[in-house]
Amino acid sequence: MKKSTIFLSVFLLLIIICLIVVPEVAIKASLTGLNVWATNILPALFPFFFFTKLLGELGFVNKISASIAPITKKLYNTSGISGYVYLMSILSGYPVGAKLTSDLYENKIIDLGQAHRIVSFTSTSGPLFILGTVAIGMFTNKTLGYVVLISHFTSAIINGLLYRNYMFDKNKDLSDCKTTTITPSKNMLENCMLSSIKSILIVGGYICIFFMLITLINQFNLFYPITLVLNKIFPNLNTNIITSTLNGIIELTRGCLDISKLNLSPKLSAVIISGLTSFGGISINLQALTFLKKMNINLKFYFTQKLTHSIISSFLALALGFVML
Repeated sequence: MKKSTIFLSVFLLLIIICLIVVPEVAIKASLTGLNVWATNILPALFPFFFFTKLLGELGFVNKISASIAPITKKLYNTSGISGYVYLMSILSGYPVGAKLTSDLYENKIIDLGQAHRIVSFTSTSGPLFILGTVAIGMFTNKTLGYVVLISHFTSAIINGLLYRNYMFDKNKDLSDCKTTTITPSKNMLENCMLSSIKSILIVGGYICIFFMLITLINQFNLFYPITLVLNKIFPNLNTNIITSTLNGIIELTRGCLDISKLNLSPKLSAVIISGLTSFGGISINLQALTFLKKMNINLKFYFTQKLTHSIISSFLALALGFVML
């Protein structure tokens, strides 16, 4: 048995034991996660899932490619369809970019190389989460939200440039990827509805599980070894900042909420929130990978590009913070 499998098995057994020891804590955390999903995530994402799937079924995505193809081809070595994915991603947020990329690959509109390159700049959060939920709802600071928003979207564009040659064949005409003419099916509305319901339920399941997981981790102080090591390396760093950031690495919304309660300077808060938002958290990344598994995405590539996106975003937020905050 592989070491990773043994480690995962032991971790899961610990979680199960925690569930048995403090079931009331786990149930409360799960209900909190489901409430967040039902009141914030479902109303915002479900319409986007349905209508973007419908646009794909109608072949609209092929029609808008021609106008922006010269730009995306030059910048990212992708066809114009990648501009549509980026636009939908920044409007609706995680994990829409991943789902659209997966749909395009499944419909043979893009090839595997393009799919990887598109992922590197279309995996973004949305303005509703950054400005509404985080900036105004948690920090009551709209300017901080604009710093994070600009840093996050701009760094996504820059991040894509780093991977423009990944799996790129110079001898392949990018227009060759649009080989399939999509003919709307008779059950188009039903198929779109079923696909959208499945997708939003997957998102809800991950949110529920990770809200419970992060609560149990904090309940039993399972981050203590990591916190101890980081305190040795950075003795002047507040332990609460480390714990809150680790929470955000696991579940983004929870991490942002914890950071907002620490009364940090707006500049430091913007840097941390930008980094966390661009990484997305393990919960969101697993949601994205659920869709991207159809294209057998390279996991090393995926997490590397998320890390570089996070780093670039943090530096941009630091620079913007000195000007705007």
